Amino acid sequence: MEVLDIFLGIISIIIGYFLGSILPAYFFGRLKGIDLREEGTCNPGTSNAFKVLGLPYAIPTAVYDTLKGLLTILIAYYLCGNFIFMQISGLVAIVGHVFPFYLKFRGGQGNATATGLLLFYLINYISVGFEIFYILLYLILILVIFVYISKVGSLLPAVLFPLLGYSIFITYPESRFNIFFCIILFHIGIIGMYKVITEKKLIITDEIFKATWWRVAIRPFALLFLLFYFFYSKIVALIVIGIVCACFLALDWSRFLSKQANEILTVRIKSIFKKSEHKKLSSMTIFLASSFVTVLLFEIEVATTALVFLVFGDMFAKIFGLAYGRHKLFEKTVEGSLAYLGSVLIFGYILITSINISLIALIAGGITAIFSELLSSGVNDNLSVPLMSGTVMTVTILFGF
Repeated sequence: MEVLDIFLGIISIIIGYFLGSILPAYFFGRLKGIDLREEGTCNPGTSNAFKVLGLPYAIPTAVYDTLKGLLTILIAYYLCGNFIFMQISGLVAIVGHVFPFYLKFRGGQGNATATGLLLFYLINYISVGFEIFYILLYLILILVIFVYISKVGSLLPAVLFPLLGYSIFITYPESRFNIFFCIILFHIGIIGMYKVITEKKLIITDEIFKATWWRVAIRPFALLFLLFYFFYSKIVALIVIGIVCACFLALDWSRFLSKQANEILTVRIKSIFKKSEHKKLSSMTIFLASSFVTVLLFEIEVATTALVFLVFGDMFAKIFGLAYGRHKLFEKTVEGSLAYLGSVLIFGYILITSINISLIALIAGGITAIFSELLSSGVNDNLSVPLMSGTVMTVTILFGF
């Protein structure tokens, strides 16, 4: 690359920042004596312009904020024509929107600009092949499920965009847009989660969950046990799981045999064991024992699928069921069970594109996991879900599917 091209590329990035830092909503507000950073949602963007100033001001704000990232890419194209500089210029337009120099670097969130770039990248993927349409239809199905569950739009990017980013890398592995596309997805997803947190759209009041939330959060790390299966052998994986399970079993026995130990682990240190687990094996021990038996009984693809459905299905069902559960269904909620279905759809896609398991077997295992969790009355679903779904998948494979 010539020195002049580098210089022009840097100029295009600087232009991108300045164009991005122009916030029509802020200036429209000032014309009416209002600082949109202090009114409404305190965000000088399209939605707040509509809320505070009205539609005539929101329309030009939306048009400019959505297109300014594309405008900077176009300018970079004519200045230097370098692909990397073009994409960086577009991203820097978002930076300018969020951190405008003349407002002491306190601007908007950049969602409209990021959305404009997102659409630009999707159009480029479509120009390569129509596979993206099938991905989007699949995502729309998942979208409908979580819209019904939560009614919270800002939560959806955090749920769906990781899968969209993954699917793009799988479908268009050689595309130069991938990294930049995922940066856009990350930005929109983070802003969405920020809104969920600050606007308190995900509230769980269950005291037991609040005390033991970490037990749900660490569940995905248990899938690291499967790495020993993939890279070494089933025996090594079983030894590792067995050792960890034995440690938790020892804690349980200490609770059974010593009132003092039980007092410490269930009352004084409330976040380790639940009071409902008094004189019972903890769900952590049962989960580890179930993981051991699942790895012991099934081939690696089936064991992996069954445990993924258990770990993420339980996590989704618990979080969404407690936060948004409105309709009882047996001992669960409709919303929690639908969230379980959503997790199966999300992680089922990842599994079918990453490990050697048939689509029919995966669908059968997913359906079985959902119903095993829903109808697990009297049986710990940590045990029933992987064993039932693993068995159904194994039978399906044996019959040639």
